[in-house]
Amino acid sequence: MTSAPERLTADDGNMLRLETAAVMGHTCKVVIVEPRGGESGDGHAIGLEQLREHVGARLGRVRRCRQRVAFAPVGFVPPAWVDYPEFEIEQHVCRYETDGPVDRDRLREIAAELMSEKLDHTLPLWRMDLVGPLEGGGSAVVWRIHHCMADGVTATRLGGQILWDAEPEPAPPQQDEWNPEPEPSGWSLVADAVGGELGSAASAVPRLAREAANPSSWAGAATRLARLPGALVRELTPLGSSSPLDRHIGSRRELAFVHRPLDELRTIEAAARERLGAHVTINDVLLAAIAASIRSWLGGGAGPTTRMRAQVPVSLHHQDEQADQLGNRDSFLLVDLPIEESDPVRRLEAINSETAVRKHAHDAEELYAFFHALSRLGPVGREAAKAAAGPHEFSLAASNVPGPRDPVYVLGRPVSELYAFAEPADRHALRFTALSCGGKMHVGLCTDPDALSDLDVLATGLDRGLDELRRRC
Repeated sequence: MTSAPERLTADDGNMLRLETAAVMGHTCKVVIVEPRGGESGDGHAIGLEQLREHVGARLGRVRRCRQRVAFAPVGFVPPAWVDYPEFEIEQHVCRYETDGPVDRDRLREIAAELMSEKLDHTLPLWRMDLVGPLEGGGSAVVWRIHHCMADGVTATRLGGQILWDAEPEPAPPQQDEWNPEPEPSGWSLVADAVGGELGSAASAVPRLAREAANPSSWAGAATRLARLPGALVRELTPLGSSSPLDRHIGSRRELAFVHRPLDELRTIEAAARERLGAHVTINDVLLAAIAASIRSWLGGGAGPTTRMRAQVPVSLHHQDEQADQLGNRDSFLLVDLPIEESDPVRRLEAINSETAVRKHAHDAEELYAFFHALSRLGPVGREAAKAAAGPHEFSLAASNVPGPRDPVYVLGRPVSELYAFAEPADRHALRFTALSCGGKMHVGLCTDPDALSDLDVLATGLDRGLDELRRRC
């Protein structure tokens, strides 16, 4: 007897619906791998068959990697994850052909080109492209993962399952005993969904009755209702001015890399805490450096009515989740970036004062619950969510994802840099994504070059913003 297919959650389904001609729907990791210790030269780059064997042997750890999205023939039934019996590793681990060694600028161009290509929805929604040899030795893996499959936290978790290892010579993976279930027909997906909905509705009645009779649930609901208006005012009050990043985007992508020692950011964090007498975080430091980057790009500030606000994703995943558990569970905070402020410490102080209030009030959790409640209202809920994602609510997105604390390895070779890139959105033409790994903080910048120019100016400005904070804190 086959098991019922797993439905995409509302969050995961939304990621599919966000795709347009200009929005590809995936995130991207760029993994730069050094030669093995003592090796040098082009001949020691990772081989394609090596990488296929390495990744293929680990796919048994995460069933989702060999599942595709199946759609029912009627629109009201959500899509499902189903096993893909015809899975072939050759369709998912490929080589990007180059004419000789690849320098850093060319690697950026290749990764941007791949980011601008959509994944094939008839297959499992991920792909790795091996790039190399790199100039000076080593290789790179450009790995695209559709956002409906994983968010920043779970995609990084997935990397530790199928691509990188915590030690140079790990134990071999367990025997893969994958036995794909037959793909269900479209109408069986409908029948299963209807049956599941009826069963859920029947079980919900006694549960709701128990909750309604429980006085503690009344107090909890009252507390949430009391907090919600403040969260909505703080997070959803319109900017009141247009943003210089309010540009329509197309399908092209441009990327930039910035990396710094994580200890350097920790030093800034500690010095700022002592100086400001507040609980400053590394994320506050990054946002202050992003404010400096945009200020530099604008030529030292902006007009008196220009405001810049960052949407900061907040992961609501639990630490006790299983290693193979994927999907999306994000909320957000909106933080004004004081680009008009010339003093780097005051910029950091202003950002910290905002983030501290929002965290203390649990705004991210309140917004998550609010928008999930709205989603049950159909078109009304979708319009409300669309308004909250408009250019007058925020200007750009800036995320910070914790990665592996210790060094990691691919095929026994150390990973020297690990970048994450998320797409810009229409009328939000710039995206910063920070990812820590092995004692370094890596920041990836992404835009559409036809919408926004001088991405390298923004990357240089980010570096200078961190230098300013290190000198002044």
